[in-house]
Amino acid sequence: MNIIPALQCRSLDGWYPAQIQSSSDEDTRYVVHVNPWANRSEQHVCECKSYHYRGRCKHQAEAHKLHCGWNEMEGPEEATDEHKEKQDMPSLWRASYVEYVGIQWRI
Repeated sequence: MNIIPALQCRSLDGWYPAQIQSSSDEDTRYVVHVNPWANRSEQHVCECKSYHYRGRCKHQAEAHKLHCGWNEMEGPEEATDEHKEKQDMPSLWRASYVEYVGIQWRI
């Protein structure tokens, strides 16, 4: 059995807060607690009144768009030897705030 190191985005380390700008008030930002394993935006939790009363809001969808979730095993882009050496992702196509990667193991 070979253990091969694989890169993954830090956004997959666990739940994390994302600040989303209010569309109706430029002085207000909402914190959305992003579930990194969610495949739908409704699985994130927001602090806004809409989420509190309805269980869903537009801030969840905005946070979901920003979530990177890249890992070397699922891609969609493959890491080159240069990326592996620098421990860097091939592309930050969705999340400009995610810059670091962790190591996960695949067997």
